[in-house]
Amino acid sequence: MGKDAVIIGGSIGGLMCGVMLKHHGYNVTILEQEISPRREGYDAGIKVGPANEEFLKRHDRVKRDMIVKCDPGFMIDVNGRPRPQRGQTMLMTSWGLMVSVLRANFDSLASMAVPVAPESQPTDGKAEFRFGTRVTDIEDDNGKVKVNFLNAESGIAQTLFSDIAIVADGSNSHIRNTLLPEVKREYSGYMCWRGTVREGDIDEKWNQIYSEKATFHRMERTYLLNYTIPTDNGDLTRDQRLHNWIWYSNHTSDSPEMTPLFTDRNGTSHHGTVPRGLVRPDLWEKQKDLARTLLPLGLAAIVSQSKAPFVTKVYDVASTKASFFGGKVFLVGDAQTTLRPNVGMGTTHAANDCNELEKVIDGSATPEQWERAVLRWGAAQRRFAMASVGIF
Repeated sequence: MGKDAVIIGGSIGGLMCGVMLKHHGYNVTILEQEISPRREGYDAGIKVGPANEEFLKRHDRVKRDMIVKCDPGFMIDVNGRPRPQRGQTMLMTSWGLMVSVLRANFDSLASMAVPVAPESQPTDGKAEFRFGTRVTDIEDDNGKVKVNFLNAESGIAQTLFSDIAIVADGSNSHIRNTLLPEVKREYSGYMCWRGTVREGDIDEKWNQIYSEKATFHRMERTYLLNYTIPTDNGDLTRDQRLHNWIWYSNHTSDSPEMTPLFTDRNGTSHHGTVPRGLVRPDLWEKQKDLARTLLPLGLAAIVSQSKAPFVTKVYDVASTKASFFGGKVFLVGDAQTTLRPNVGMGTTHAANDCNELEKVIDGSATPEQWERAVLRWGAAQRRFAMASVGIF
């Protein structure tokens, strides 16, 4: 009989760990708080770094194309001519597409992105994804990890016992707050607008400049990044692919702009993100006017023709520990250390933690060695991310 693992959080980091553990023969249960059985990706873009590629090479059985290669882009000079930028080529995909691929590998969930999911192998453990579950606490119980949770719909309390538990419930992790109450999630001092628009909705002269490019446009105490991604359903067809843009702006938490920005069209206040479809129309019209004033014509067109933008705050988290209960509980990804998105390392961070954890599972590293390695890596990337926001 294989060992049991519980994963708290069904986002990318949790799914990566779930796939890896399943492939090592663990019986894995993922407890996800979201009520919907499928996570919405909202066509958000993510960068695929070396750690992601390493994970996918070892554990992805879907093997579908999901990458758009974006070379350094162009800036438009004062005479309206494109000038090449310096930078690295980035491999980009969409958050929702990555989740679909990981779910197919984890519990054989089919989707538009993966119509035929790979079957489990005889050496695999069992895999279960349980949505609508809110984990309340975990305990060390006679050599096992006791995970207590509530059913979101019925409110009924339930318990699972496992050999190990992975905490992957994001930067506002309830379990991290319980294990490390002194570690606080703090607003970084800046926020961002995000949105997408189909290439086919943009004039071809702008696609010639901005498609398959990673373009930075810097302004005074603000900047915009634009790149190309597939759709959440996995469409990589030219004209169907998406321009994905992120527009960072500096605002203190008590600035007059913040309260309206994070109050949605229904009057509800949001602590971190105002989801797509809920941003106040008047504020979006104001942002589009700003785009037409500050951005080159092509980028202004990409921003202003986006249909459903959203806004989100950028937070910092830096845990002092990552392993608990004698090496049976592991904090991974944003739940452990939150990296500012301006360097696009969030998904790479999750993959790095998972790849390092695999060394513990196969016996080539101890939990203590894993903890030192991931905290050191996270701290270095966090410093780099903070230093790279020179405009702030």
